[in-house]
Amino acid sequence: MAVLISKEHLVPAWLEAAKHLKGHGLEGRNLVLDISAPLQITAQERAVLDQVDAALRAHADLSILTVAGTIFPQGLYRRYGAEGLAERYLKIMQRAQKPHTWGTYAMRLMSRRGNKGGKPFNPLEQVIDKLRRASTVGKPFHSNYELGVHLAEDLQNDFEVAACEVPTFDAAIDGGKVSNMPCLSHLTFKMTGRSHVDLTAIYRSHYYCARALGNLVGLSHLLSYVATQSGLAAGSLTCISTHAKLDYKAWGGNVAGAALLNKLVL
Repeated sequence: MAVLISKEHLVPAWLEAAKHLKGHGLEGRNLVLDISAPLQITAQERAVLDQVDAALRAHADLSILTVAGTIFPQGLYRRYGAEGLAERYLKIMQRAQKPHTWGTYAMRLMSRRGNKGGKPFNPLEQVIDKLRRASTVGKPFHSNYELGVHLAEDLQNDFEVAACEVPTFDAAIDGGKVSNMPCLSHLTFKMTGRSHVDLTAIYRSHYYCARALGNLVGLSHLLSYVATQSGLAAGSLTCISTHAKLDYKAWGGNVAGAALLNKLVL
């Protein structure tokens, strides 16, 4: 059965979801977080972020911003702006990517192989271009702005990664049409009128201690970028975890993890 958690800000939404998982055997299905103002954060919410960040640094060799950066390179964007962002980021990742790894979500959002051996293209810029056109001179379609994350080889070669995902949107074929193995399965943007853009993210599997809070931060950065570049206001963020798990190991184990979660209060 689906569980819907509606909040104004992302940290309270994540915290309520984590505490729901704590009370339901540490796992759940179809956990839906609906966040109306995902770009806003209070000082008290920042304190929660800092506590989770400290636990991740101590026990999982991760940080909130490291996880967020796998979805969108916010630091690079703030430093250099949008012009040439993809080229700069991909050049950095060519040096930084570890051997035999698939890279980051941001890499796949910014560069994909063209259909039938065509040159690489930028799916994220395709979405922005379609939104920009639809919000100004084009027909205001609301539901034609998709970003798939899986590659074809994910489905062919690694059952553990693909986990029976069957994405139907092919950016190489469908990306330019206005009408048209990773845990993050799919991103879909929706335009409301000609003023706002909303983002829905679908995860096949979601680890709420190690990744989910950083994922939400990264998704909010991505939404802000797409909205700004397409001339729209950032709207809501919806995150659907088709399988969610409270992985206390990332916070130092069951005892330490449960203690930290009990301390997190808004």
